[in-house]
Amino acid sequence: MTTRREKAKAQKPQLNKQLEAMEPTEQKPVVNQRKEKFADFLIDVAKYVLTGVVISSLFNDVTDKTTIYLIGLAAVISTLCLGLSLTSKRKE
Repeated sequence: MTTRREKAKAQKPQLNKQLEAMEPTEQKPVVNQRKEKFADFLIDVAKYVLTGVVISSLFNDVTDKTTIYLIGLAAVISTLCLGLSLTSKRKE
């Protein structure tokens, strides 16, 4: 009659062989969801600022369009660059 300890000792080499035979699984990089959401938010802000600047300058009688375009363009570029730098969606 075999005891539990003997059965456990007999099973350990088999389990080790099975574990060694298994291929290591590829680990996906850990993604910070807050960072991703913030990046998406910044990209959306860039789109909305660009749309707002273009539409407001078309419909309103703005005397100094170049200032509005420059400030809007600076805001769009800064938020877009920051948003794209925070994303982890890169080509593999």
